[in-house]
Amino acid sequence: MDGVEASGGSSSGSTVVEVHESGGSSSGSSVVEEHSSSGTSMGESDASATESSAEDLSNLIIDDSVYFSSVSFYSGGPSPHPVCSLYPGGIISSFDSSGISSGVSRYDLKCTHVLAADFFGMEDNKPWFLYGGFDDFNGVRSLNSLTFFMGSSTPFEVQRGWMINHDGAKLKIYEGEEKDIGDSGCKVLFTENILRVACDPLTVYFDGIMSAQVEYTSKTLGQGSVKSFSNVGLCFDNQSGRRPNWQVPRTGDCRITPGALSLCSTSASACNSLPSNSDVQAACTQMHCDREASTGVPSLTSSQSCALFLAANTLQRLDGVSGGYPSQCPSDQCQWKQSVLETGCPQDPFFIGCN
Repeated sequence: MDGVEASGGSSSGSTVVEVHESGGSSSGSSVVEEHSSSGTSMGESDASATESSAEDLSNLIIDDSVYFSSVSFYSGGPSPHPVCSLYPGGIISSFDSSGISSGVSRYDLKCTHVLAADFFGMEDNKPWFLYGGFDDFNGVRSLNSLTFFMGSSTPFEVQRGWMINHDGAKLKIYEGEEKDIGDSGCKVLFTENILRVACDPLTVYFDGIMSAQVEYTSKTLGQGSVKSFSNVGLCFDNQSGRRPNWQVPRTGDCRITPGALSLCSTSASACNSLPSNSDVQAACTQMHCDREASTGVPSLTSSQSCALFLAANTLQRLDGVSGGYPSQCPSDQCQWKQSVLETGCPQDPFFIGCN
């Protein structure tokens, strides 16, 4: 397989992705190469803000308070599809280990990595790619952006702060109202403090700060391994050929340690109120270790705590467990939404019931 590419039609910051089979690999692994055209690169947002430490997470529960928007994107039952979860600290639960009690892997993630792709387009007769951008956010390496390449359509990017970059412009959205994203065939909906991007064949749930869940809607649980010969990316595995941890070449300091890293084994009592033995509990423990190593303070910031429990809520809802707005988050949801908005590029608020 040679020369497969997904090219963006945007004149500002468009990208071309080339996938080549890695020579000498017994597993038929592949290599992704990315070349950016002239223009501003997507996925660059400032994550240098510092925040006060949060209170003990062990007192947190998911309450049943009502969101401002009455629109929900949860079906009410467990998702029949595999889910890949992406958390701070390099914690990833792959499609083949999805579920509330699944195992996790930890990788050194920096700059841009391939999260999931089908370079032949076996499900929808079009190749697609999902990239993740990672940076340091309050002392922990975290997800800052998700870039979508869907066939020959114009690529778009969801950035920290719930900002959507489509064809070099900010896409205006409104809470509770679903909107098409250009010619991509994808639809975006912001509700329940989560930005959902629904494409064929995947749906992404982004907290706007540091975590995401990727639901592989073209595949069904219980049918063996999710990965086919044309699937690549960390949500499948780390068989990345010449690209360590499926990292896409970028300028600047993007050096990483290839391969899976050991998980932090230091117990963090603040994580005990999260679902036991879950992806998000492992992420909580790793975040405490990373915070202590980078800042000397093992506790999480209030922003990290709220976002982590929102991610736990999303995972539980996808697993068929009811939940609502986390009690650890600010009681005034407008305050939380505005704080998330301020972590990204400037844009007008789009929230219901907030001035």
